[in-house]
Amino acid sequence: MALTFDDGPSAYTRQIMALLLRMRAHASFFIVGVHLDQFSSVLRDEVDHGFTVGDHTENHAALAHTSPAFQYSQIHTAAAKAQRLGAPGVKLFRPPYGFYDSQTLRILRAQGMLMVLWSVDTGDWRRPGTHAIVRQALAGARAGGIVLMHDGGGDRSQTVAALPAIINGLRKRHYRLVTVPQLVAADPPPRHQRLP
Repeated sequence: MALTFDDGPSAYTRQIMALLLRMRAHASFFIVGVHLDQFSSVLRDEVDHGFTVGDHTENHAALAHTSPAFQYSQIHTAAAKAQRLGAPGVKLFRPPYGFYDSQTLRILRAQGMLMVLWSVDTGDWRRPGTHAIVRQALAGARAGGIVLMHDGGGDRSQTVAALPAIINGLRKRHYRLVTVPQLVAADPPPRHQRLP
């Protein structure tokens, strides 16, 4: 299974990274470009510690039904910033809110990027409480699953508190925690899989 974090980097990202490193768990972070103005050193730490960095647009914009030029700018600007700061070849993209359309897919294909959605939404962005976040993560656990959490976009103290129990709970169920690229390499999607 792959643990993923959206909306960072933020003041909570280093706490999340420290937990992941201490527990020897891999993860992928989908960054919002505007946050790199304040947290560029956090992105460098993510890269230095072997975490995967993906693109989550420049301003956390909902892309569906917007112009191709707007979508391209949102995707390209964030990826270019991350690459300038040391993230090698940003090739993963997660659309904010899961909103995308055929234009988004065309742009990603032209950029050689892979769209990454999720199979388990912990709902941590709503701040439902640590136990609710853990329960949601474990309830949706499936081989090949992708868990959605957040390291930015608001108070993420509940996510930080929930993370050790999520990691331990998944490991007790014999799941190995990998980055999204490791997951795709180990279990690639079928060539003609229908889009969601």
